[in-house]
Amino acid sequence: MQRFGATCWSGDIDATFSTLEEQPAIGLNLGLSSVPYWGTDVGGFYQVAPDRAELFVRWFQFGAFCPIFRAHGRVWRDHVPWAHGPEVEAICRRYLELRYRLLPYTYSLAWQAHRHGLPLMRPLVLNYPDDARVWNRATEYLWGDDLLVAPVTRAGATHWPVYLPAGTWYDFWTHDRYDGPAAITVAAPLDRLPLFVRAGAMLPLGPAVQYHDERPLTDIDLFVYGGPSASFTLYDDDGATMAYRKGRYALTTVENASTERTLTVRIADPAGDAAVIPAGRVYTVRMHSPARPRRVRRSGAGDLPERPRADAAGWWYDERRLVCVRAPSQPAVIELEW
Repeated sequence: MQRFGATCWSGDIDATFSTLEEQPAIGLNLGLSSVPYWGTDVGGFYQVAPDRAELFVRWFQFGAFCPIFRAHGRVWRDHVPWAHGPEVEAICRRYLELRYRLLPYTYSLAWQAHRHGLPLMRPLVLNYPDDARVWNRATEYLWGDDLLVAPVTRAGATHWPVYLPAGTWYDFWTHDRYDGPAAITVAAPLDRLPLFVRAGAMLPLGPAVQYHDERPLTDIDLFVYGGPSASFTLYDDDGATMAYRKGRYALTTVENASTERTLTVRIADPAGDAAVIPAGRVYTVRMHSPARPRRVRRSGAGDLPERPRADAAGWWYDERRLVCVRAPSQPAVIELEW
């Protein structure tokens, strides 16, 4: 499995919360054993619990952040979201769409696994080895370096304990800021998986699609969370063949640096075979900002005016406290000043 990238799963397991609670540790240990592709039967294989709707939702949320995401079981009709009613179906659709939107980020993690042997699903100790509080912690994990996932694995939970390592973290859903190291408790209603973004992170997201090559990846939302200077390398290939083995792939480096009053984002020219990148790709850079900036600049365009909507000639500030700027060509530098 290590040599050939074979996929493993945790077996034909019971559909119970106690079984779900065991799954993250299994995946994390397997990833540290150089097997990056792993998953579970979302919802559990053997139906031994009478009320499975809540369990299915929580398992589905966890599955959306596993290398292999598959709802499967002995009674297949119980493993489709609509089998559990419209509320469950709507929640599952949200996480399935998020899974697809994160595909540019996740595909880059797969490149890291291929190139460097890093698992997609990473124990906190891998990134924070000096923090004794994470040495044996398997109730949460990192998805790549930038997302912290804390699956809810107990029935009836409406709040959930989360440990945040050193640094600044942002709630993915609310954009609330937390400073670690800290143990916190966050709201976790049925439709919310506790999910946090590391300060300094740059998350490339694509559109919500029905399958990965439904349309060319011409529009990427680059979510930037200012913090320590950092970089991320976005990986592209043709998505269909083994041509990447012959060098048919491209690597685009994005960087950000911030001070108390400024945030600068740089999108480099792609290195490698730029022909694999869809023609006309546009990045919409969405920078977390607690307040409207007083100035936004883009290389080649100078100071940009504030616009009420998406506009390549301006910037806008949305209800999620994000300053948004379109970068229609690369290389590009965007500067935000408060």
